[in-house]
Amino acid sequence: MPRYRAVGFDLDGTLVNTSVSMARLEDINRSVLEPLGIPADEMWRGKRWSDREPLRLWLEENGRSEEGDCLNIMLDSACAEAESDGRRGATVCPGIREALRTMKSMGIRIGVVTRSSHRHAVRLLTEYGMMEHIDAVHGRDNFPPEDGKPSPMAMVHLSEALDVPLDGMMFVGDSLSDYISAKSAGVDFAGVLTGSGSEGLWRSVDPQIRVIPTAAYAVRLVG
Repeated sequence: MPRYRAVGFDLDGTLVNTSVSMARLEDINRSVLEPLGIPADEMWRGKRWSDREPLRLWLEENGRSEEGDCLNIMLDSACAEAESDGRRGATVCPGIREALRTMKSMGIRIGVVTRSSHRHAVRLLTEYGMMEHIDAVHGRDNFPPEDGKPSPMAMVHLSEALDVPLDGMMFVGDSLSDYISAKSAGVDFAGVLTGSGSEGLWRSVDPQIRVIPTAAYAVRLVG
C-alpha cells in the first residue's frame, strides 16, 4: 500500500519550467492602474499583488465603483498576456509524465497548487500531456488571495479537493513558499533541485527536508 494517498505539486519550476516573469505579474497593478490616476503602489503596499480587495475599496472610497468590472477585466487580460508569453518554449520536468502515470496506477490522487491563474495552469498541463493524470488544479484565482501559498490554507483546500486528509499527503515544490505552506499544514514535503530550488536553499531552511533532483523522483517516495 502506498505511503501517501495523494501528492500535490507546484507548477512552474517543479513540473515545468516557463519564462513567466513574477516581476512582470507583480508590476501589472501599477502599470495598468497608475496611468488612470489610481495609486497602485500605495494601495498594495504590504499586500499580495493578486488581491483585488484594495482596488475595490479604493474605488468605493473615491466614488469610482462603476469602473470596477472594467478595471478587473483589464488586469486579468494583462495577467493572461504575461502568462501566455511565458508559456512559449516551456520545458517539462524529465520523466514527470511517466511518474504521474505510475502514481495514478497506484491509486494515488494528484493535485497542483500554483500562483499562476487556473486557466493558465490547465492550459499548460494540457499542452504538455499531464492534465489527464491530475485530479485537481488550484490557481491563484480559485480562492481568496490570503489562502494562497505560503498559507496552510492552500494545502487545506487541496486536501478537501482530493478527499485525502492532510497527513495522507505529500507536497513537492521548488520554493520556500511551497515548503512553508506544506509544513504549516502538517503535510510532508519534498524539495526539488529545479526552478528556484537548490541544495543550499533546502539545507539552510531545514536539514531534514527530503531533497530530490526533479519532481519525477516523487514516485520513489510514495511506495
